[in-house]
Amino acid sequence: MESKKSMQRKVPIPRLLFYGICLAIVCFLFVFSLGPANLGGIKHAWGSVSLQAAHEIGIAMYSYSNDNDLKYPDGKSSTEVFQKLMDGGYVTDPNLFYIPMPGKTRPAPGQKLKPENVSWDVTGGADASSSPDGLPIVFMTGYKVSYTPGGAAVPLVKPYPRFGWEDSNQTWFDWLMGRHTIHWSDSGGIAVFYKSNMAKFMILEMSGDSNGTVPNFVPPDFKPDGKTYRQLTPDGVLPDN
Repeated sequence: MESKKSMQRKVPIPRLLFYGICLAIVCFLFVFSLGPANLGGIKHAWGSVSLQAAHEIGIAMYSYSNDNDLKYPDGKSSTEVFQKLMDGGYVTDPNLFYIPMPGKTRPAPGQKLKPENVSWDVTGGADASSSPDGLPIVFMTGYKVSYTPGGAAVPLVKPYPRFGWEDSNQTWFDWLMGRHTIHWSDSGGIAVFYKSNMAKFMILEMSGDSNGTVPNFVPPDFKPDGKTYRQLTPDGVLPDN
C-alpha cells in the first residue's frame, strides 16, 4: 500500500499551477476590495487639499499685485487670469489650478491653460489697496457668489458641485488602468482665499428641500463702497441673473 507521501507526489503539476493561479486571484480581489491603505487616515483630505491650493493661488495673485500697481490679474475668465500667473512666473506648475471635478482634466505639459484644466473662479476688478479684506479673491468653481454683506455662495449644480482629490496610493484596478485613484467628497464645500490673505474651507449647509448654501461666504461687515465686482469662471463672466 502506497504511503500518503508517495501519493502526494503524484498530484499533476498542471493542477498545482491551477491552484496557485486561483489563490493569486483570490488575494488580488481581497486587496482590491480594501482600496488604498491610507484611506482612513485622510478622511478629511478633500477639504485640506483644496484649502492648500487656494492659499497657494491666492499668494501668487497677491505677488502679482505687488508687481502691478497693487492690481490683481484680471481678464475675461479665470483661465485667462491664471495664464497671466503662469506667463509671469508666479506659478510654475499648472496642475495647481486643477482639482478633480466632473469635466475637468489635468493640463497638458507645455500647453496654454484651457477651461477644462481650471477648477477655480476669480473675482474680477479687485485690487490689493482699496478692496475690502473680506472680498473673496479665489474660490472653487461651481458656486454663484453674492458680493453683498453676508452674501452666500449658492451651488450651481444640485445638490452641490462634486469634487475630490487624487491619492498617490492607487487601487490595484486604477494601477492596472494607468490612471490616478480619485476619492470623491461625501459632502459639499468650497475653499476660498480672501483679500486679507486668509484661506478657509467652508462647509455647504443643506436644507430640508435638498437645497444648499454657504452662508456668510462674504462677511457681514463687507463694505463694497459702491464698487461692482465680476465673478470670473473658467469659461467667462458669470451673469448676475
